[in-house]
Amino acid sequence: MNIDSLFEGFESPTELDFKVNFKKFLIDGKLEPKTAALVAISCAETVGCSQLLKFSEVYAKENGATDADITEASDVAAVMGIANNNYYRFRHFVSKDAYQKPAGFRMSLMGKPVTGKLNLELMALAVSIINGCENCVQGHEKSVLEHGGTEEMVHYTARLASTINGLNVLFRRKLR
Repeated sequence: MNIDSLFEGFESPTELDFKVNFKKFLIDGKLEPKTAALVAISCAETVGCSQLLKFSEVYAKENGATDADITEASDVAAVMGIANNNYYRFRHFVSKDAYQKPAGFRMSLMGKPVTGKLNLELMALAVSIINGCENCVQGHEKSVLEHGGTEEMVHYTARLASTINGLNVLFRRKLR
């Protein structure tokens, strides 16, 4: 599957802008292709966009990702979206001392990621951006930098996540 076939039927100025943005941040961006693909998988899982998920999985494999890498990228969406982002947003919204305790979630994924700590943190950052968890975004941005990432990588990850979040709307519209 190539990027043109993914965007077949996209003709409006907005749709064409999103095609350009997706290509720019996924393929022509400042992330390694495998890393960008794994981030895209986590984002596509988060927003539930099967078209982007399938494309990103193929792109990831073309760039050296293993089945374990792809599974981990999907798992990041589950762990961040269901457990951490929601729970930490709850704590932020309520902001009572009674809830300022450890979350207590078991998350083996975070300890020994198969994709490496930097890739895991980039995926977690992207999902946290989509899910709008301020504390998680701040924590994962800091961790990306601590694990050898750059602010430019963070910026491209945020732009890729934002593009995928918007693309989901456009793909859903195409299915109506």
